[in-house]
Amino acid sequence: MLPILNNVLLKPERGQLRLSTTDLEVGVSVWLPGKLRGESALTVPLKPFAEYVQNLPSGPVALVLNGGALLVTATKARATFQGETAENFPLLPHLDNGNVITLSPGSVQQALDAVLYAVATDDTRPELAGVFCHGEDSTLTLAATDSYRLSESRLPLPVPLATPLSVILPGRAAAEFRRALDGAAEAELRVGENQVLLVTPAIHVVSRRVDGTYPDYAQIIPQKQPTTVEIERSALLRAIRAAAVFSGTVVSRVTFEAGADRLRISAMTPEVGNTETDLPAEVQGESVTIAFNERFLRDALSALPGERIVVGLGTSATPAVFRPVSAGADAKTSSAPTTLALVMPIKV
Repeated sequence: MLPILNNVLLKPERGQLRLSTTDLEVGVSVWLPGKLRGESALTVPLKPFAEYVQNLPSGPVALVLNGGALLVTATKARATFQGETAENFPLLPHLDNGNVITLSPGSVQQALDAVLYAVATDDTRPELAGVFCHGEDSTLTLAATDSYRLSESRLPLPVPLATPLSVILPGRAAAEFRRALDGAAEAELRVGENQVLLVTPAIHVVSRRVDGTYPDYAQIIPQKQPTTVEIERSALLRAIRAAAVFSGTVVSRVTFEAGADRLRISAMTPEVGNTETDLPAEVQGESVTIAFNERFLRDALSALPGERIVVGLGTSATPAVFRPVSAGADAKTSSAPTTLALVMPIKV
């Protein structure tokens, strides 16, 4: 990696101080208000600069660019950082042209929270190491899968799209988008041929697009399942966490057994012992017993919103689908995302 990529760029712009960082795949720019004089720009090592500023006492901070150095002055504290010319810092794309999606920041944050856990952590299939974004008419769909679990979140757009739009965001970029949206009053996503730019009033995050075609995951989501279980989400999550103590360290196996008016959560290993927890539930359909990876269950349930969920169960060869219980008529007019999580069973 180029040494200057370890630096942060400090540059006056738009009457504010712009701070920018990049690793050539994801770039972040933040604008800070202040009293500015002059047009000088400089880069300094990001990590020591950030750690120093975070530990300064409360109060105003003065930044003075003096040749190739940055002087930082605060109440009874001062420091000098040796810097490097801003001319060597990579340019970050503005994407003035391209497709634009107007976003509701809070809804997009909720949708990203619901899907990020399912992004693949390896790069053997780059498209799965990202978040799929598809916009059509007045709906934006976000999805992520690592082939063992899937999460999808659909949310209404404040401004309908003129044409459908699909893009894959790198997982790390999507996480940066999530942070940039925190507290933003408005936001838009600009999609170019090679890059994607998230714009808020104070923060810009630019990222490369992931090349490739996202799998047609909709075909693996069961439309109907022989067994449905309505249950309290937090109670089910606690029971799975307790069962994890007995689920083993290799397979981490937890079993669901759906019967009349209850869902039994069980696990066992010869080294530790065994456990069973019966939870009250509204069960419709056939009795069924299916085993899952307990970590996949915990991730899905932790990301789902709401107090109660519906679990759709099929067989030991078909996925389970987890959905929040609809809030009724209010849900139809809500700007909150509509989310589902899918977990593949452990094959016996």
